Amino acid sequence: MARYRGPRLKIIRRLGTQIPGLMRTEGELRRPYPPGQHGPTRRKKLSDYAQRLMEKQKLRFHYCLSEKQLKKYVKKANAQKGNTATNLLSSLECRLDNMVFRIGFAPTMPAARQFTTHGHVFVNGRKVNIPSYVVQKGDVISINEKSKWADRVKDLVEDPNNLEKPSYLDVAGDCKSATMIENPNAEHCPVVLDSQLIIEYYSGT
Repeated sequence: MARYRGPRLKIIRRLGTQIPGLMRTEGELRRPYPPGQHGPTRRKKLSDYAQRLMEKQKLRFHYCLSEKQLKKYVKKANAQKGNTATNLLSSLECRLDNMVFRIGFAPTMPAARQFTTHGHVFVNGRKVNIPSYVVQKGDVISINEKSKWADRVKDLVEDPNNLEKPSYLDVAGDCKSATMIENPNAEHCPVVLDSQLIIEYYSGT
């Protein structure tokens, strides 16, 4: 399944919760029910499989991943020591496009992905245009001084609509760079979900 490029609000309504990486939504949804003519009256109880699928979709859409990419992350997390669900969320938080989003250089994950691929981001003084690049503890993520966004980066980072900055990032005073001062953990993922159900979903594939 390719990366989703359709209406984002439709996905948020279908999943029944806000997805911070997809789009900014202020307060409660105006129509807090699934899209379609039967959405307002749908009362069908979800099966165990449907619940696992929904949790998986929350994670996939937040981090702007294809199904193939997420499956690889799960396989890698399962091969590591420790809790698979915790390993999965920690590794996703270490992606460069996620760092760009959490710093505030971009308002959404799709925007952060584009921001990165267009060469606006440096890691330790070197341009990195790979969204999946793994940021390590001590790495400094900064904006390209030649970027057209460099002059307004402070406004972007200090936008009150941004998510709260995670504790693993130390943002510089001029807002043009941030250092990953500790390794992210599962609690840093801003999506409300049951990560264990995601592992159970993939256990049968």
